[in-house]
Amino acid sequence: MELRVEQNSGCQNLGRGLKYMNIVANKGDLFSIYLDKDFFCLGVVADKWKSELYIVIFKEKFDSTTDLSEIELDQLTPVIASSSLDAKIWHGHWPIISRDCDTSKILQPIYKVEESGGAVTESFDRKHRKQVTIDVLDKLRYRKGVAPVRLEKAIKAYHGVGEWDPTFEELRFSYVEESNLLVKAV
Repeated sequence: MELRVEQNSGCQNLGRGLKYMNIVANKGDLFSIYLDKDFFCLGVVADKWKSELYIVIFKEKFDSTTDLSEIELDQLTPVIASSSLDAKIWHGHWPIISRDCDTSKILQPIYKVEESGGAVTESFDRKHRKQVTIDVLDKLRYRKGVAPVRLEKAIKAYHGVGEWDPTFEELRFSYVEESNLLVKAV
């Protein structure tokens, strides 16, 4: 399958995608995930903290004839999101098709973090921390990362390629939205 990306506003164009090994993932990398031999979807490294990536995968699926030159991240619908590592990008399984995409509008998950003085909320990038009530903390999750292959299986199952495992529910982007609303409300 050939990916055609000629000019992606707000992203550095990489043509057909970097399909090589030893690719270092960076914030703003837009990549493809093959759903089957005819279709793919897009994901982005929405943020990076040390070696941990915040990956967001979008709902829309494309075929090999799709011209992605006009695609903007804010036109896409996030459906899967999690902290993860870069193995699928590093080994070239998820070809990078654009670099330096603006991810500033993509919400980050809010986690609960235990500390010696009690629990606090914390964003993925660890820049936003807040003390909240026990009631709010009880509705939040602890920070957890998953293997990239699990994200791939979840988006494939979302599109009917494979079975939906109930554990994929924790990967839905809706948690990111809910956690932000919850913490913002207090």
